[in-house]
Amino acid sequence: MAATNRDLDSEIRAGRFREDFFYRLCGDQIVTPTLREQLTDEPGDLALVVGFVARRLVGEVEAPAVAEEVLSWIRRELGGDYAWPGNFRELEQCVRNILLRREYRPRPSAGKRGNAPDWEAILSSGSWTAEQLLTHYCRSVHARTQNIEETARRLDLDRRTVRAKLASAGGAGQRG
Repeated sequence: MAATNRDLDSEIRAGRFREDFFYRLCGDQIVTPTLREQLTDEPGDLALVVGFVARRLVGEVEAPAVAEEVLSWIRRELGGDYAWPGNFRELEQCVRNILLRREYRPRPSAGKRGNAPDWEAILSSGSWTAEQLLTHYCRSVHARTQNIEETARRLDLDRRTVRAKLASAGGAGQRG
């Protein structure tokens, strides 16, 4: 059994992974989405995962209060489009840090601005539909503007389209 977070097809094309070795390993492949991809598809899952981690850390009784504090902090400080480059382990550390220190400081990602999604990786993977791209882009701009009208203006879209994309993504606020 072997696991990797690398796109082996691109690694082979770039000459960093031997193609013959790939065929030794690829009998059965299980591809799991990143935490960011999961949350893009199902934004409500963030509350479920935070609740799960909180229950493991503080038990059933205190977990709801801790989970709400963590979710509130994440929304306020990281925004709804945070990329979670460390996946579940990073989210787990985030919950622990907020529980202990009332804050979490993400590791600055090399070559990326803030917590912006890695658009190059998303686009080169070719795994997202145009609909998914537009939905995520609307959410990303709305997270910064906090206003549907301004988001629509910046993206040159009708406000009803932006509202629909936000609703399909789990509903950002309906301000503006």
